[in-house]
Amino acid sequence: MKWIRLATIAFLFGGVANCALYSQLPGYGPPPGSPSNYGYNQDYGAPPIPRNDVGFFYDELSPYGDWVQTRDYGWAWFPRNVPPYWRPYTDGRWVDSEYGWTWVSNEPFGWATYHYGRWALDPRFGWLWVPGTVWGPAWVSWQQGDGYIGWAPLPPQVGFEIGMGIRLGGFNLSTGISSNAYNFVPERSFLDTRLSRYMVPTARNVTIIYNTTNITHYSYSNNRVVNRGVDVRRIEQMTGRRIQPFRVTQARAPARSSVTGNEVRIYRPDEQRLKSVRAAQSLKAAPRNLPPPMRQEQNRPTAQSPKAPQWTVAPRVKAAPRPDAQQIEQQNRRERQQLDQYLATQKQQLEKVHQNELSRARAQTDRARIESRNRVETQALQEERQRAVQQLQTRQMVKRQAVLESQPPRPMKAQDTKKAAGQKDKQKQNEKKNQKPEKDQQKHN
Repeated sequence: MKWIRLATIAFLFGGVANCALYSQLPGYGPPPGSPSNYGYNQDYGAPPIPRNDVGFFYDELSPYGDWVQTRDYGWAWFPRNVPPYWRPYTDGRWVDSEYGWTWVSNEPFGWATYHYGRWALDPRFGWLWVPGTVWGPAWVSWQQGDGYIGWAPLPPQVGFEIGMGIRLGGFNLSTGISSNAYNFVPERSFLDTRLSRYMVPTARNVTIIYNTTNITHYSYSNNRVVNRGVDVRRIEQMTGRRIQPFRVTQARAPARSSVTGNEVRIYRPDEQRLKSVRAAQSLKAAPRNLPPPMRQEQNRPTAQSPKAPQWTVAPRVKAAPRPDAQQIEQQNRRERQQLDQYLATQKQQLEKVHQNELSRARAQTDRARIESRNRVETQALQEERQRAVQQLQTRQMVKRQAVLESQPPRPMKAQDTKKAAGQKDKQKQNEKKNQKPEKDQQKHN
């Protein structure tokens, strides 16, 4: 029934409004104080289809995720059936090739989301992929120092022009990207085939970032985008391994990237298919010149809570039907359990690192410095937990809404019609009873 569906949506929006108490992440979202990021389609029966904007990406990525319409970037995509703590550029490895450092993803959608477009870290929703048409070996910002290497997805504000190279438009990579957007690993583990096993707890980024330097460097040579930020000789020295360059070849169909010998196979669509993507215009335009934020102020709640986000959710292709409401709720419970388990593991790892650092402190001044740094990281972990829970709630709200919109209104049965008529008669009787004392009171006066 329509009134039940409307009440459910109002309830879901209200829940998100109560939990959206955190600020914009620098470098990825719209300027603070801007209106809600997402437009909402009032016509439940006919949600828009983004195929006209994102072209062939719509059909290829719909089996692995959902499309939402944003006011800042147009249509954007987020993955489905991934852990609730998922982050881009984590499930895979780095190899050196004729294109420089190339990301080899283990995910079936990686051929698109790590070699085209950009990732936007929305404060309410989490990571969203914005389509683009320029192929690159990877689109990341690099930080290196103090024995660590870190990489974070380049935001949509950073463009790239064929023949010219990377376009910052005043955007500062060193200060414009939030520290918690980075994935840090020890330098000695950089060449590992499963980098996710060596990534430090994200809460440590808030202190590691100050001991690193941005080394991002993209160029365009011989009709190729080249990603040369990390020094090959430095990696050879730290790992004790000789780096043999890989050759990037064309995979026949969209699938997981594969490595065979010294060859990396990555799918690249032809130019005709890429021409169907209009959303890429947003990445060719001059990036917005956002003021560089102070790192100490990142991820702090604003004085005024932002309005609850509203969404336009695109229908899925036939190959990926939406689950029903019961399946969604079961999946939501599993995701919350996974997130709680992940955050508990992060806390244990962080506490273990802190204990080891304190045990190695030689002087009282070193111990005081370490304790101060540990308090900052513990606070960052608490903020990460709050942010992750709120973003999961928002994504789950979108899934619930998508289920409601995909189901046509159910016609009322005869017994429901009689019940509704009885409720109306009872309501009229109650109104008459309430009106009678008022008339008696007027006669008395």
